Amino acid sequence: RFLIQGGCRLKDKMLSTFAVRSGAFGSALLRGQAQRALAVVPTGVRQKSEIAKQVEQWDESNKIFFGPERDTKNFPHPVMPQEGGKVRLGFVPEEWFQFFYNKTGVTGPYLFGVGLVTTLLSKEIWVVDHGFSEVIGFYGAIWLLVRKVGPGINKWLATKNDIVNQENFIKPILDAKATAQVAVDENEKAIWQEEGQKYLWESKKENVALQLEADYRKRLAEVYRDVKSRLDYQLEMQNVKRRFEQTHMVNWTVDSVRKSITPQQEAESIKVCIATLKQMSAAKA
Repeated sequence: RFLIQGGCRLKDKMLSTFAVRSGAFGSALLRGQAQRALAVVPTGVRQKSEIAKQVEQWDESNKIFFGPERDTKNFPHPVMPQEGGKVRLGFVPEEWFQFFYNKTGVTGPYLFGVGLVTTLLSKEIWVVDHGFSEVIGFYGAIWLLVRKVGPGINKWLATKNDIVNQENFIKPILDAKATAQVAVDENEKAIWQEEGQKYLWESKKENVALQLEADYRKRLAEVYRDVKSRLDYQLEMQNVKRRFEQTHMVNWTVDSVRKSITPQQEAESIKVCIATLKQMSAAKA
């Protein structure tokens, strides 16, 4: 039941939180996940990516272990200490002295230790033989190593532990965050580009409207030219007909007048004209 409710699914395998948090497995898992990139959802596609599903499953697991229903007061989460607890006399835990302190005071643990050693020696449970001196020498050597070499070894192990944590835990997490941030930036850029589609659509719509307006005006101008040319044709036909009728009427009138004048009338008319010209010239003189 713990595995079913408290697990998180990753790559189609049900894993407990303890397994995910364990050192070697957690390092391998983080290294495997650090190289994966978030899927960029194309514009217009409304479906969840694999990473989004994993995040939802991880949130469900966190609700079980870190949700409001978890009794953290009576059942706190275990925390791995970074350093070992305090000791006295080089090997006795400090918690033992604190346990006796509430009952017997400060000297209680020491008296208990002395009494225990005395009991072991008096009852010959702890038999002191000729090799007991080796115990004293061994303990002294251990104490000397802890005092002299212990700080250097502790510093080296701490440095080594920091390097291992950096390579196996911190760096993969930072790489995963960086990869996720790149994907988020790309998605935000895609969203920003998608917001510009409405302006592009409006510009295209206006462009189409302008093209329709230009086509309408072009066709209107063609209709105007065609109608004008037909009206000009009708006007020109009427003008030509009118000119032809006028010319014909004038010619017919002139011909009729000429045919009605006799040679005698023409001679008399010429004489009258000459006389008139003479009178005019005499009047000017």
